[in-house]
Amino acid sequence: MNALLAALPILVTLGLIAAKVRAPYAALAAIGTAAALTITTFHTPVADLGDAQLRMLPVLVELAAILFGGILLSELMTRTGAQAALGDRLGGACGSRSRAVLLIVFGVTPFAESLTGFGIGVVVAVPLLRQLGLTPTKAAITGLLGLVTVPWGSLAPGSLVSAELGRVDFQQLGVVSALLSAPVFLICGAAALTVAVGPRYAVRAIGELLLAAGTLWLAVWAVNTYVGVPLAGVLGGLATLAVLLLVSRVEVRATGIVHREPVGRALAPYAFLVTGLLIGRAALAVTGIEQGWWTVVAGPAGWLLLTTALTRRLLGARVPVLPDAIRTTAARWWQVTLTTALFLILGTLLTVTGMSREMAEACAALGPAYLMIAPWIGAVGGFLTGSNTGANAMFAAGQSATAHALGYPALHLVGIQNVSAALASGGSIARVVLAAELASNSPGPRRVPPENEPKPTPRHHLAPTTTTTTALTTTGTAPVDTGRVLWTVLTAHAAVFLVLGAVALIRR
Repeated sequence: MNALLAALPILVTLGLIAAKVRAPYAALAAIGTAAALTITTFHTPVADLGDAQLRMLPVLVELAAILFGGILLSELMTRTGAQAALGDRLGGACGSRSRAVLLIVFGVTPFAESLTGFGIGVVVAVPLLRQLGLTPTKAAITGLLGLVTVPWGSLAPGSLVSAELGRVDFQQLGVVSALLSAPVFLICGAAALTVAVGPRYAVRAIGELLLAAGTLWLAVWAVNTYVGVPLAGVLGGLATLAVLLLVSRVEVRATGIVHREPVGRALAPYAFLVTGLLIGRAALAVTGIEQGWWTVVAGPAGWLLLTTALTRRLLGARVPVLPDAIRTTAARWWQVTLTTALFLILGTLLTVTGMSREMAEACAALGPAYLMIAPWIGAVGGFLTGSNTGANAMFAAGQSATAHALGYPALHLVGIQNVSAALASGGSIARVVLAAELASNSPGPRRVPPENEPKPTPRHHLAPTTTTTTALTTTGTAPVDTGRVLWTVLTAHAAVFLVLGAVALIRR
């Protein structure tokens, strides 16, 4: 009975979202339900509730700053024309939209998300996907499906929490998580490609899909095994970028296509951000600081804000763009941040009151059948909190204890928890709202490509990906179907969780 009551906040959330109630209102209703259950059933001292939320304050401030900096950087890149230059160069270098999509899904997004975390991979990917000619809805879906290396997001603190609470070795967990990510890469990659270019052209690009997914999987596994866990997503994304660009370069030599337009200046803000993050990480490691406000200043939040302040100079823009960009960003940022904060509060409330533990224990009573459900438990945490770290804090210890009770390898079950929670965080309401905001406000390409998959043709200058074009686009104000975005992403994720459950049963 208590398990059913504990699940009520989740059911309320899903029911209201299905009824097309706006995400903040759904979150408030779920928090109200959880609060009522805390008073009536899951009695928790007020001091414990206050302490839990207070401990989340630095995380919430960091998250708000990262979202503001990420959205502002995207707005500045758009206003200065740097985003359009990158989109044109990307489309021209890849020669086809399908390869460009794979490069973003398996290269750009994993690299950006693994380095900074908190959905910044989506902030970088969605505007680029719009520049390739994807509609706002398709760009939002494809961008979210690129969040496939979240176990290593922000250099893997979520995996570290999972290892500590699950009482397993950190590096071994990284290796197992990498192996379990094979269905994540294949299924999400196939779904992203199908959404972006259509089923017919997705089938034609299956060879490139296998190459991209295989490269990312092999690189992530190798780095976890021989280098260490934190850098696996970063180096995996870079390896995939290198392989796909190498394939394009070979094709260029065979077809005579030459690309000469430089984009080094357009990449300057990203280069500055990456350099700053590496310096910040090194400084924190040297000083031994692992938590507190200095981690916020020296982490993605501080460096993103500094990058946005210097973006105009880094890009060499002559027209002042920052004041107007800040006003536009603020209008979009508060909605995304409010939604994210409310779901983070909900996840914290479910954890501290024991509701999440109650649900996990009820599922553990199913015996071996629990193994099929284990990925879905991790997914619930990821979906509600929008954070792999938060989800692992909710369920990693319970998953490990259940594994021991069933005589099942704890490392493998904690790995399933880590991978499923990470993937589901990419489909959380907060991430969907972020992707929808970015997609609806990012301009399309300078010329809109036709629906058919383009083929590379010989040329001696950078040109749009297609050889035939239609009218110019000047704005990206088309509405995003958030319902379609959410359910498409969740459907792809559900397929992954089914496979992971089957793998758990076979492993037994």
